[in-house]
Amino acid sequence: MEMFTRKRFSSALLVALLSAAVLPDTAAFTQPGHGIPSAIYHGNRGHASIDTSLSSSVDVEPTVAVNDDSASDIPADVPMTNKKKRMAVLLCPAQFCVPADYTQLLDTIQLEHSEVDVVATRVAPLPRTEWIKVAKQLPTTAFIDANLSVKVTLDWYFDAIEQGLAELFAEGGEGVEVCVIGHSIGGWVARAYLGGLSGSSTAVYRLAKDRISSLVTLGTPHTSPETALVDQTRGLLREIATSPECSSQSLADSGVKITCVGSSGLNGKLITTDLEEIIAATSYLPLVGRLGDDVNGDGIVPTALAFMESPARRVEIEKCLETGNAVRHAHVLPTPWNLIDGSAASLSLPENIVWYGSRGVLGQWLPYIE
Repeated sequence: MEMFTRKRFSSALLVALLSAAVLPDTAAFTQPGHGIPSAIYHGNRGHASIDTSLSSSVDVEPTVAVNDDSASDIPADVPMTNKKKRMAVLLCPAQFCVPADYTQLLDTIQLEHSEVDVVATRVAPLPRTEWIKVAKQLPTTAFIDANLSVKVTLDWYFDAIEQGLAELFAEGGEGVEVCVIGHSIGGWVARAYLGGLSGSSTAVYRLAKDRISSLVTLGTPHTSPETALVDQTRGLLREIATSPECSSQSLADSGVKITCVGSSGLNGKLITTDLEEIIAATSYLPLVGRLGDDVNGDGIVPTALAFMESPARRVEIEKCLETGNAVRHAHVLPTPWNLIDGSAASLSLPENIVWYGSRGVLGQWLPYIE
């Protein structure tokens, strides 16, 4: 998940067991041969503050005119209105991250998004203790054969998604549309849910199929070349990636606009004095099978794996517009060993660590909450 994920997992036996089953940040196994994502966007480096003018498809209703006259003919005492699309945001968290880790991000989205009216936000309510449920798959033949079932293994995550959606529908009211943001593993779990792999037939799921209008993934591995060395999700991501219902085209046909956000700011090297480059190398190498000057990413997920095929939108970010720092995978160091308080916030990384939700980065993908 974060750039220190591997170091953290080696420190606790439980975490080692769980990460063997599902490693969200570095798991990236799909069938090769998908098309190259289109609409490549490298961000607007001319502005340091959040700029939502980059959006090309946000629906905003025009100013209301009285009696079909022009706006200039409206009397001064008649209020001018610019009715915006009403949106709610559900965030699907990364492995071992908790809702408290995303409070600042969601507050900023609600405050800064000028093209739509963000009326409600939620994080799928997952305490870190929920990840223990993955361990029950460890002794199974399906785990050994890398053939785990998404529906069986991730049912607890899907339940949290539906709980979050139910709360958003209740708060947002009739007609509110939903953007789902998935960070790391949250991106491909959300993709699986939208594609029907949860097997849900609840009223919430049926309403979600009608109301969810966009999916934004942050540092989510979506693809893998044949040279990848190991399937760290034990077949989970492969099932999602090969399911026709979870394809970019299928989701687009159902009305979901997809934006995949990835970083190309960090190179991975094994022979270096830079600790970050070493950590990145230990993540990139098993996922793409090689290292080199052209193998970059966010320190955990290589850039080449962070995008779905067309018609999904591709937003590739290299640096923060405000600081010029490389964009990392995450802003916190989760504490999977803290099982006493499963909802306690993770450890915050230093302020100079820039991630997808930082100022100067957020504005490069914020318009696609639509």
